[in-house]
Amino acid sequence: MISLQFWRFIRHCFLLALPLALGLVLLFPAVGEAHAILLKSDPPADAKLSQSQQPGQVRMWFSEDLNPATSSAYVINPANQRVSVGTSLVLPTDVREMDVSLQPNLPPSVYVVIWRTQSAADGHVLTGSFIFSIAGPDGTVPKVSGPIPGQITTTNPGTGQFDLPTSLSFLMITFTDLGVIFWMGAQLWRTFVLEISEHDSEEQRATEQRAEERFARRFSLPVLRLLLLANVGILLGQALSVTGNRWDQIFAPSLLAGLLLNGHFGTFWLMRMVVIILAMAVGTYTVLSKRRPKIISEALPWANLVLGLALLIAVTLSGHAAAVSNNLLVYAVLIDWLHLLAASLWIGGMMYLSAIYLPVLKERLPLERTSSLLTILPRFSPLAIVGVLIMAITGPLNATVHMTSLDQLITTAYGRTLVIKSLLVGGLLLTSAIHVGQWRPRLEKDYKRYQGLLAKKLQPETKESTSREAIVAQQAKKLEGSITAQTARMSKILRWEPALGIAVLLCTGLLNVFAGTLQPAAPPPQPGPVPGQQTVAPVTPFNTTVKTSDNQFTIKLNVTPNRFGPNVFTVSVLDSKGAPDTNIGVSLYTRMMDMDMGIQSVNLQPDGKGNFTANGDLAMAGHWEIRIQIRTPENTLHETKVTMVTSS
Repeated sequence: MISLQFWRFIRHCFLLALPLALGLVLLFPAVGEAHAILLKSDPPADAKLSQSQQPGQVRMWFSEDLNPATSSAYVINPANQRVSVGTSLVLPTDVREMDVSLQPNLPPSVYVVIWRTQSAADGHVLTGSFIFSIAGPDGTVPKVSGPIPGQITTTNPGTGQFDLPTSLSFLMITFTDLGVIFWMGAQLWRTFVLEISEHDSEEQRATEQRAEERFARRFSLPVLRLLLLANVGILLGQALSVTGNRWDQIFAPSLLAGLLLNGHFGTFWLMRMVVIILAMAVGTYTVLSKRRPKIISEALPWANLVLGLALLIAVTLSGHAAAVSNNLLVYAVLIDWLHLLAASLWIGGMMYLSAIYLPVLKERLPLERTSSLLTILPRFSPLAIVGVLIMAITGPLNATVHMTSLDQLITTAYGRTLVIKSLLVGGLLLTSAIHVGQWRPRLEKDYKRYQGLLAKKLQPETKESTSREAIVAQQAKKLEGSITAQTARMSKILRWEPALGIAVLLCTGLLNVFAGTLQPAAPPPQPGPVPGQQTVAPVTPFNTTVKTSDNQFTIKLNVTPNRFGPNVFTVSVLDSKGAPDTNIGVSLYTRMMDMDMGIQSVNLQPDGKGNFTANGDLAMAGHWEIRIQIRTPENTLHETKVTMVTSS
């Protein structure tokens, strides 16, 4: 049999390994990318080409590796007719490039490129479009009556609108998180909390044995079956997103094979299925085997723990953390894995305590329940505290994988959900602090006092003690009632406390759904300044006045028309005396705050009157940060930052 010293050694190693892993995360923080978004194209967006410049194909480069089986693109004309030839192609030599061929000798007109990508890393689907035009011999583009079909801004199921794929994804991710964290929490309890003390009474050992049997027979296999179904649901949700909500197509073998055999998502989805099936086999053997060798019985908890850790890894590697750049992949995945493990230690442990251990205690007498709780809770507390600390650190780090500014806490569905999750975690911490810091110490004190009174009653009677016996008995009876009431109160809060934990996991499911573009809800799209289009919606230029960080210059910024696509940036600079300053250089650096699209520079040209102007491109609607940089003849830099919202 495995010795008590070995159990303690393993437990100490486990608790030491978690802070070390967390230290790696803090030393190497990760910066996340978004999904497979369009970075550039040839021809560029909004390009106006002559007949001699007419391309034979459209080439597009994206921010992540694409799943070639489910990523596609095509080109249409204003009559909504396809002018692309065949199907698009993701290049085998560069899986971030997708090309689509065009018909030869296209007539002068406006053309729309419509693309759909599925990230090979996290499996999420993104759609978008851009236009280019071909001019006639006279250099003009034929006018188009009405809106051009097919124009869409970059979208994905995670923008906060609950359509069918989003709802299915949310349900399946939530069921998966709940099942994984509860099942993993149970394995941690069975390995590190139960049966680790040689001083346990026979009644305590019997309670622990009944708790293990209750989980194995009533919960283990049902939870694993739920995980199996939820995992299948996640795959079908991906198929639904790829096919555009076509239920009649999601079971097509070619589509499912394309999802599973291309990219990391399919690989780790299969890994999850394998781990779940192996865990089901172990659980079935545990239930059906009446008599088994002692070494097998001792090995089963460790086998389940290893399977649980593998399941956490598979869930992490098929999630958003897998979408960061390769040089940061290990650290981003480690953050997510630690966050899931911490949730299993804390929330999963509370779920096990509520659903498995407390119902078993109902079979025992009130004071025996008190003794059992005061025995088991101090063993669980170190695991819970480690889980709390890791969640408190990895939660903000995990958010930075997806968020780029504090404004997104209010302006995006992801940010608002994160605020609610933080409040729920705060409530969970408060309730835990109450019963760990106040109720349990008081109960321990009263229980020790009660045991002391019982010891006095058992002492040999003397003439002096006979007169006190009635007083001691009365005190013990009163204290017994108080202990019973305190135990009932603590059991009640321990039974309902996991409800807050489940609410936290619901928010985690929403964060997975909303973590795509982090793009806030925008007003209904209106036609922008498209070449050859007759009607143009009214525009609202962006204007603001700011000072540089050192207060040396006053800057007036104008962005016209303030829509996604081509814009004119104008900066007027006043010196400290309020006079226009012409003896300077001005540059702008634009950064999309809703997703990582890199930083684009714009060099402004002076007009000799203190105004500086240049054309630039805002690649999509949403929140933008503009860093304005002024360079003086002494080569001194003066900077300021401006945030703005660009409409569709």
